[in-house]
Amino acid sequence: MVEELGRYRAEFATGTAAGVAKRRSYRDHERNDIEPDLPGWPPGPAFAVRGFFGRLGQYVLGVVTGILMLPLYIIADALGSPSSPAKRGKLEERENEVDDFPVIWAGVDETARTLPWQLDPSRRPWPMVTEIELGSDGLVQITAYTDTARGSRFLSWGGGERVPGSEVVLWTLPRNEITGAELKQFSMDGTDFTISFQDGSWVRLTSNGAREIVALLGSQAPADSAF
Repeated sequence: MVEELGRYRAEFATGTAAGVAKRRSYRDHERNDIEPDLPGWPPGPAFAVRGFFGRLGQYVLGVVTGILMLPLYIIADALGSPSSPAKRGKLEERENEVDDFPVIWAGVDETARTLPWQLDPSRRPWPMVTEIELGSDGLVQITAYTDTARGSRFLSWGGGERVPGSEVVLWTLPRNEITGAELKQFSMDGTDFTISFQDGSWVRLTSNGAREIVALLGSQAPADSAF
């Protein structure tokens, strides 16, 4: 087991199924909405599963986007770039990935409720970046900083640096309070993962370093992963 985790950008995952695409919810063990009860959280977009016409619109948008992006993928492939259409693995939990999309699952006073709201990209300032790391002191830590390369909420142009003095530690937890981590197949390019805590709560995050994070927090990738 590697003793120190590198720092990886991470944030709350977002739905990819048409009914919950780009949406997320926050639930207790009875699937009640706990978002209004999370202390200190600023208002965010209300969660609702899309109806028939909303889902149809998502399918149409996906088709149109794919057609428009295809020439760029072809050019990138010709130039030897790794850029390619993102792929999604098989559905594992319909109740949590199609019918709903909880990213915090926690009862009253349970660990997952203590996670910082800055992990939600729809709430935090657009230049803010959040990262997760496991230090050699055995603490899992979430930090945030302002990135100079974030041009807008939807665009960054690379080469960014931390704005001096902007970094802050948002959350820490002893590693031994984590019972495991698991990659989630039903996500784009396998970037979603869950972290489970001793009290039975869990969180669903997304990161390009998902595999490394999961390996170091004590779980393995699914044997039949599609990625």
